Amino acid sequence: MSPSTLLLAAALVLSGADVKLPGLGVTLHEQPGDPKRVSAYTTGNSSYLRAGGYFAGQRSYNDLAVSPGGAFVAAIPRKFAKGYDRVAIVNRATGRVSKIRTVKAPMVAGTPYWSPDGRKVVLTVSKSDGRGGGWRSVGFVVVDVAAKRARLVKVSGAYHDALFQWSPDGRRVVSDYWDGVRFYLTDGRVAWTLWRTGGLVGGESAFSPDGRRMATWCPKKHKATLCTWNPYNGKLDKKVKVPAVASYGWWDREHLIAVGHHGKGYASVVIDLDGKPVRPLATISRTAWRDYDLYLSYTRR
Repeated sequence: MSPSTLLLAAALVLSGADVKLPGLGVTLHEQPGDPKRVSAYTTGNSSYLRAGGYFAGQRSYNDLAVSPGGAFVAAIPRKFAKGYDRVAIVNRATGRVSKIRTVKAPMVAGTPYWSPDGRKVVLTVSKSDGRGGGWRSVGFVVVDVAAKRARLVKVSGAYHDALFQWSPDGRRVVSDYWDGVRFYLTDGRVAWTLWRTGGLVGGESAFSPDGRRMATWCPKKHKATLCTWNPYNGKLDKKVKVPAVASYGWWDREHLIAVGHHGKGYASVVIDLDGKPVRPLATISRTAWRDYDLYLSYTRR
């Protein structure tokens, strides 16, 4: 399949409303019954949050994530307060903001992931290696939204680039672990490890909505781009051959969101598990993708 085919096959079924992101050369192609839509996006160090058909810049925050259903936003303030990093929980109906301490400098906590039930947030905790080699993951923070309480969990031997997210049942957290994936109890103990699966895809969750599949970047031996697995026993489910440069996770239980080349730019597209494009979700300019480091945050409605 040529890179441009990723969008062209899907373009035949395009219908619905278009939403343009100003100044970027990005157009979202949306339909009323979509199970997910773009709730926020980032370009470099700038974050934008959706309000209806518009996106407002968030000058006070870096990372942000909208909860399933859209009721809350978890956002990371740009500045520490009295030596502590924090997470802001925004109630979108009332506008009320609760800022909760997470970790003390020199640690930082970011990249929020919501639990499937929208009651908890997990943040990845990182610390500088002190030798100019960048940041290293050292654990995670679990935030109880209702109680407005955060708990730091240090993980011995965490993978240096680990990003922690929730398991499908919301009882464990999950991250890349070398060539595989590791599941942890929320006290930091190892639950189980799946070896040689490849790293987790991006997006709201690497797990399908029914919790039966986990999506990763395939190990080279499988000669495919994306792989899906049984998350409990590590059994290979599907090898998805598609010319993708990124993935925003699952669209529904039978489809993924892939980003691939389209013409001189890129496109975000719904694909089935055979790698066939179903419909386009966004057309993305080369400048937005490469120069502005665009990331589209899709949230389940």
